[in-house]
Amino acid sequence: MSNIKYSIICCYYNEIDVLKKKFIPFIDKVKNFPFTYEIFFCDNNSQDGSREFLQEMENKKIPHLNFIYNDKNLGKGGSIKKCINISNGEFITIFDIDEYLVDDLIKADNYLKSNKQTKFLVGSRVMHQKKFIYKKNYYGVRIMTMLINFLFKTNISDAAGATKIFKKDIYEDLNIKTKNFDFEFDVLCKFAKKEYQVSEFPIEYFPRSIAEGKKLRAVKDGSSILLTILRNYFLK
Repeated sequence: MSNIKYSIICCYYNEIDVLKKKFIPFIDKVKNFPFTYEIFFCDNNSQDGSREFLQEMENKKIPHLNFIYNDKNLGKGGSIKKCINISNGEFITIFDIDEYLVDDLIKADNYLKSNKQTKFLVGSRVMHQKKFIYKKNYYGVRIMTMLINFLFKTNISDAAGATKIFKKDIYEDLNIKTKNFDFEFDVLCKFAKKEYQVSEFPIEYFPRSIAEGKKLRAVKDGSSILLTILRNYFLK
């Protein structure tokens, strides 16, 4: 039985600017975590130097860090699944260092300690702020969240928050086939459909623009997310 509490998964595809700016500060912060952890940095076949940067960091032999290099682009969900398969933590944690604060992971741990019935925890960007650059993204988030709340009887405000934490043993019993940005919605809906407690906590959010490297597209990715939500509701 592993004594690692959190397996933190960070995925990258052509994110060299983010890595150069955020990687070292992130590592300095996690050294102060009050819980056991492992971190997976997964490069999704980047072509901009991200892979080489991570390889350089891997050579430093920093404790608790694991590095995965995909030979082809597996999609964000595909990369996350690959890391989950070799993880050892009690909780899987999906985290992006580009737009979110490390301190919120400590806040999440405190929440889970006080709310042991929670099996899936979402970091909400809209509980006390609305820092969205693109209005269509914000309204898309609100519509998808309201649909999930209606169909699966949840009570959350931001189903698209990229800080998500869930129990690994429950995840392993689910049939997750999605591999792109809809992966996190697939897992969320399946937890909710099986009536596991889905909760949320407020997080800080510092959004990037498309020019700065943001990759999710409201219409294209939103359509696949919508189909994933409906598929989870109508199919057994």
